[in-house]
Amino acid sequence: MLGAIAGDIIGSFYEFTEQKRYAFELLPQGSRFTDDSVMRLLLWLIGWLIMMRTD
Repeated sequence: MLGAIAGDIIGSFYEFTEQKRYAFELLPQGSRFTDDSVMRLLLWLIGWLIMMRTD
């Protein structure tokens, strides 16, 4: 989960650019969380709430 969110944040700066190099700055200024990060957290929370539910 953390790796997926970190990948979203790292890739957010390069998402709409023609980045072809493997050597790039890991967290340039302007990196931010994305809607994908929010959805992953929401799905994790829903799964956790379902698992914690007691009948």
